[in-house]
Amino acid sequence: MNTWTIAAFEFKRYFKWKQEIISIALMLCGMGFSIVWPYVKGALNKDYQVAVIGVSHLPKLEGFQFSEVSPNTKAEVLKSLGESWHAIIQIENGQVQLTLKEKASWQAKLKLSLQNWQQEQQIAQLPLTPQQRQQITELPEIKTVLLKPEKDDKDEKGRSLFSGAILFLLIMGIFSGFGYLFTGITSEKQNRVTEQLLTLISPSQWIQGKILGISLFCLKTMLTYGLIFFAFIQGATVISDKPEVGIPVTGFQIFSTLLFVILGLFLVNSFMAAFAATIDDPNHSSRSIMMFLPAIPVGLAYSGIDNAEGLMMQVLSVFPLTSFAAMPLRMAYVDVPWWQWLLSLSLLLACLWWFKSAATRVFAMGIRMYGKEPSWKQLLETFLFPVKHQ
Repeated sequence: MNTWTIAAFEFKRYFKWKQEIISIALMLCGMGFSIVWPYVKGALNKDYQVAVIGVSHLPKLEGFQFSEVSPNTKAEVLKSLGESWHAIIQIENGQVQLTLKEKASWQAKLKLSLQNWQQEQQIAQLPLTPQQRQQITELPEIKTVLLKPEKDDKDEKGRSLFSGAILFLLIMGIFSGFGYLFTGITSEKQNRVTEQLLTLISPSQWIQGKILGISLFCLKTMLTYGLIFFAFIQGATVISDKPEVGIPVTGFQIFSTLLFVILGLFLVNSFMAAFAATIDDPNHSSRSIMMFLPAIPVGLAYSGIDNAEGLMMQVLSVFPLTSFAAMPLRMAYVDVPWWQWLLSLSLLLACLWWFKSAATRVFAMGIRMYGKEPSWKQLLETFLFPVKHQ
């Protein structure tokens, strides 16, 4: 009962309606600005005026206006360079000459376009047959035979979107738990409220209540922003008149993602709650950097997402310290054998059960220490060996 009381207190401690509404409103404003900004930028940006001398077939490039001028007006055009004209193009002895007043960032885009355009002109002048020109300008076709039906491009985009959202929300949940647990536990320890609390509840009830309450709050935050992110993507596709982006995942995949993410939050927050209790002064302790370790599994899962079928991703999706991030990402791209899914879940549950007991021992030791921090040897012995701790 005490565990659930602490969990409810920790959840309500950080869940504030006004703060929640303001955060969502600010995020919606940011999303709206990101949609409107390209149109505003396009309206404000003017086309660069480029004078083309002695060329009949003018190039085409977005953001640039090419105008053919007579060679007789070259002197007048040069005088107005930098005012009426931004650049002058002319061909002398087969060489494209680009005249500019001064160096600017937009010139790299213009130069690359001119190189491609001039290459096309040179190929067109060669004594080649239409078939030979086609072989030069077009890449050869490679026939691909798939034994399984090819996935739709929309499905690929949806899977990439889904995996990207999982990574983003996981990082958000991990660092939210990091901030709340770190500030909450260290402030309680510095304010010397632990003696009173330990007379009412056990260290096990205290840490488990904190982990449960803050993990639920982090999950709530992830679900809220996940739904807003999905609505934003759908709204952006409607505004831009593009095909609607669907999420090609099954109900079981959604269930598995939620299950692994929830267990992962419990695992990560157990580590951070235990380690935060061992920090005496957060302003001067060199151990605070260790609180960022839970972000490593997400980084490893991200590094293997480009080869979801590979051995690395298979190992990461089964290994209990990385499976909470790797398994949902892998399931978004490939069909995972049922025995690997069951093995991964079993190992994650076993690791979480053992980690909970180990984190409780470290928390019980660290929360009672004032004025000093336990040594790394004490931490390791307490974490690994319950007999020595007793």
